Amino acid sequence: MNYQSSLQQKSHESVYNDYTLHFQPVSNIDGSVLFIDHSQGKELNFGINVDDTEFKYRVKADFPPIVADLIDIAVAIYTSDRLAPQNLTEKQRRFHVKLPVRHPELLDAETFRTKLDDLLTWTTDSKWVFDFQKRIAPERLVEHQSLPIAPQGCEVTLWSGGLDALAGLYTRLLMYPEQQFVLFGTGSNHTIYARQKKVYREIQSIFPGRCNLFRVPIRFDSSSEQHKNKLSRARGVVFTLLGSACAYLMGQQVLYLYENGIGAINLPYRESAVGLAHSRSVHPLTLLMVSNVVSELLGKEFQVKNPFLFWTKAEMCKSLANNERDDLPSLTISCDSRHRQKPIQCGYCSSCLLRRQSLAAASIKDRTRYVVLHGERPVKEPSLCFLNMQAQVRTLDSLFAVSDEPWKTLTKKFPILDDIVDRTAKAENLLPVDMQGHLVQLYQNYVSEWNAVESQIANGLLNKHSDQKASSKYVVSSQQG
Repeated sequence: MNYQSSLQQKSHESVYNDYTLHFQPVSNIDGSVLFIDHSQGKELNFGINVDDTEFKYRVKADFPPIVADLIDIAVAIYTSDRLAPQNLTEKQRRFHVKLPVRHPELLDAETFRTKLDDLLTWTTDSKWVFDFQKRIAPERLVEHQSLPIAPQGCEVTLWSGGLDALAGLYTRLLMYPEQQFVLFGTGSNHTIYARQKKVYREIQSIFPGRCNLFRVPIRFDSSSEQHKNKLSRARGVVFTLLGSACAYLMGQQVLYLYENGIGAINLPYRESAVGLAHSRSVHPLTLLMVSNVVSELLGKEFQVKNPFLFWTKAEMCKSLANNERDDLPSLTISCDSRHRQKPIQCGYCSSCLLRRQSLAAASIKDRTRYVVLHGERPVKEPSLCFLNMQAQVRTLDSLFAVSDEPWKTLTKKFPILDDIVDRTAKAENLLPVDMQGHLVQLYQNYVSEWNAVESQIANGLLNKHSDQKASSKYVVSSQQG
């Protein structure tokens, strides 16, 4: 391409896109991406690599090229979302992603593009255009090397290092004493990586020989000059896509994740907190869309399942309480706003509050150290999320108190619940009316648990002179882990 045509192309892209990302073939070492911020007129080159070498330990001898493409798509989504700033109150970001792949003809199919677009629009509230180009590069080592020593018939589940992952795994290990588990982790955060391994080793000591940990880190080089997008709404999608690749290579057609229903559905606290103000990382509709994307790529049915959709976080923690394992939750991290100094968990974001509420409701002594209870008083106002969560509970409580048709009343206030039932009841293997009943029971249990321990979790958040009220502004929430 000559200089003039290159300028014309960049000018054309800047009209229709905020960001262009031109990837070199995704590799284990020496991979790179050209990141173009059209609004700033800025071009930067970053190193980006994926370490998928642990996939050499797998059940399937072959490594289908389309699965390698799935991994590359996940890396491209993760990189794009992390490098491009996002403000939830401003216009949608627009991405143009150029990615070399092994099977561009399959990824260019309208059915696949539609499913991928639906997934990314729903989870990131951004516009994505992919330009899949024919990859001309050597295969990554793992694509032609296998060591078929991974255990057969494992349940493959996402492993975050959070409380839900721990409580869910502990519960499943007790429920299915003969079952073995593969725990899959990813990301680029060294602190979380260390935490995942620490919690895994503790589980291994309790249930020896029952679990194996597989991880596929994504690593940036020379990216410190670009401020990362802290909201990163694509994280859950990337985690689930890579986990799906892991499950397939382990000979499974289902990927599991363990997340309480309150955090998974993540209803808005107030009427103004809509859309991406609340994370959709493990939302039932997200899991359905990921299942559709992966099934389309593989050419066979694949599912992502959350067996704890109808459980509160406190109910998930009951197995720990029943076995007097109150030493385990403090090993995990749930916080959305981790601090650099100890204690690192804030204790006042929505995820910390749901964690504190669930441990209290499960009668587990919370040994976790939080900034709001054990550190210096935070700069941020620590009561905001508590007041908004409290307002949501009051709303739910009033809905259940005045109606003998709780589902009708509940969905009038939160219509997304109707959409969840309509679209996912079949995948949950339930009749719609039965799923409605399970969801009503979920929220009734949550309200009851919250009311029982509210005074305990208010500690450190409200003082006797406080007359604050919940904000009507956006409240960013993850409620995971």
